[in-house]
Amino acid sequence: MAAQQSSDIVIVGGGIVGSALAYFLLSFDDRKKVTVVERNLSGFEGSTGYAPPGFVGQFNESEVLTRLAIDSVGEYLKVPGGFDHVGGLEVATSAAGLENLKWRLETAKDRGLEAELISAEKAADMAPDLVKDDNVSALYFPSDGTANPPTIASFFRSEARARGAEIIQAEVTEISRSDGRVNGAMTSSGFINAQTVILATGIWARNLCNFDIPFPIIPVAHPYMYGERHETKPYKSPFVRYPEHHVYARDHGSFFGLGSYDHRPLPETPKTSAHGSWVKDFDKTLDRALKLIPGKTNLVPKEKFNGIFSMTPDNMPLVGEIPGTEGLYIAAAVWVTHAAGSAKFLSQMIKGEPIDATVQKALDPSRFMGRDIGSLERESLHCYNSIYSTYEGS
Repeated sequence: MAAQQSSDIVIVGGGIVGSALAYFLLSFDDRKKVTVVERNLSGFEGSTGYAPPGFVGQFNESEVLTRLAIDSVGEYLKVPGGFDHVGGLEVATSAAGLENLKWRLETAKDRGLEAELISAEKAADMAPDLVKDDNVSALYFPSDGTANPPTIASFFRSEARARGAEIIQAEVTEISRSDGRVNGAMTSSGFINAQTVILATGIWARNLCNFDIPFPIIPVAHPYMYGERHETKPYKSPFVRYPEHHVYARDHGSFFGLGSYDHRPLPETPKTSAHGSWVKDFDKTLDRALKLIPGKTNLVPKEKFNGIFSMTPDNMPLVGEIPGTEGLYIAAAVWVTHAAGSAKFLSQMIKGEPIDATVQKALDPSRFMGRDIGSLERESLHCYNSIYSTYEGS
């Protein structure tokens, strides 16, 4: 197979993760030739373009994900228009919910995150359109905020291109390997010879990963809605989560948004974008969620959509080298919350820099080796209703 062109590193996927990888790989060493292959450069068809909530809640039960989120926020703050420090609220509606918030408060502080347990009344004052004043309590994270994934990805892509990255529009049809190592990628525009290939294709990751270990990355359906447009408020509300009810809401400025995980997990087969067909049962899901919102807000669905994203059996991303094929790496099931931190970590690994062994173990793509793929897929779906819980090290 004659090579049409050559590159040192090929990144498959030009969303927020792939673009960030190109940016970090070239930030301190622009001698390498880095090629990003994206099938549509006119927009973001993957999760980058269909992540409208944009929540970046840095605290996670997983210490590794907390660290990656903090690192990501540090990078997003460098992007003009990329991040808005509105803060985040987690609202408890019961005594049991309050006890969980107390644990999260102490654990967050131990990890260096600023957090404060506040009254229901204060939470309602901070987000009067999204929080009632008859709840039990709330946990406030002042350094959290909302990200604009397309803006961030475009910034990383532009900066990478300025440092010499080649960004091409093409479809990758096959990853080529021989003698235990990767040697390039076949695209709709020809073959690219490369000794390092990174799969950053999000919900399509399994399509190019038919190798010798299980990849339990399951795309799932998820409902989100926009309300009617209104005049912009004179204040910025924190984004809001209701953990006990698996509901979250956000003030987008001229309209409100709301989503919910309170429904039966539904696997999806993504086609050309991370936008799926609406599921009729999602109407009931949103109706239940809307009961948490103050009646005065008059929040009703104007636009509803199914945003597809990936689940894993432990709610952790797969980031690292794929065993059995030297030079082949993956960064999949990565939320916007952790995208920049994960990309920076993987770029350090690829460049041979010192990396944190704890992070490497938690994200290791081979951690499910030896497990039955059927049971792993069931576990991934089961995790959907406990999306903010992780099983690091299990």
